[in-house]
Amino acid sequence: MTVIHLIRHGQASWGKRDYDRLSDTGRRQAVVVGEELAERGIEATTLISGAMRRQRDTAALMAGAAGWGVPASEDPGWNEYDHMGVLAGYKRRYRSMTVMKADLVRTGKPYAAFEAMYAQAIGAWVSGQAPGRYAEPFADFSARVDDALDRLIDSAGHDDTVVVATSAGVIARVITRVVDGPSATWVRLERAITNGSLSTLRVGARGLHLVTFNESRHLERQPGLATVT
Repeated sequence: MTVIHLIRHGQASWGKRDYDRLSDTGRRQAVVVGEELAERGIEATTLISGAMRRQRDTAALMAGAAGWGVPASEDPGWNEYDHMGVLAGYKRRYRSMTVMKADLVRTGKPYAAFEAMYAQAIGAWVSGQAPGRYAEPFADFSARVDDALDRLIDSAGHDDTVVVATSAGVIARVITRVVDGPSATWVRLERAITNGSLSTLRVGARGLHLVTFNESRHLERQPGLATVT
């Protein structure tokens, strides 16, 4: 029976010029999840990451901590959606991070304002009502992730253990598909997934089954290591 472990990458550098870089916390999360997988006796026969730097670096740090010798392969099908593109589709002026930050600061409660604004931006993207605003509409993102998962399943051996370093939106799409949920399910799942968390699927004769979702106990043992942004 093929087992697929989906790992959310470690914390990225939110608010920095180079967002697609693991923070110090993110690098530690990647190591801790690798140590956790080794402790469980999980030996990857196939290691995949998306093509984003934070995904690739998570895969490398995780594999090193787990002691795996298997080389990682990259598949851009596992890339995260473009969050800046989603924000720009919601408000074109938010193509500039500087403009967006200034708007948020003026509210006096920038974090709360961002959370509210981002929820609205995601809702607009998921609704599919204005596809021309986005380089990758939500339906296309979902189809891309589905294709990556199908290709993985088709190529995996019967008893393979596959570990994929990817992102929250991608993991949420996979789980939503497995449980046959609507887009509202994706919205709820995507915002809940912890950096460095573990979600597990099994591929058997009766199809794809969810075993665990968003396991993060290995992170919660250390103060400040369980993050969702």
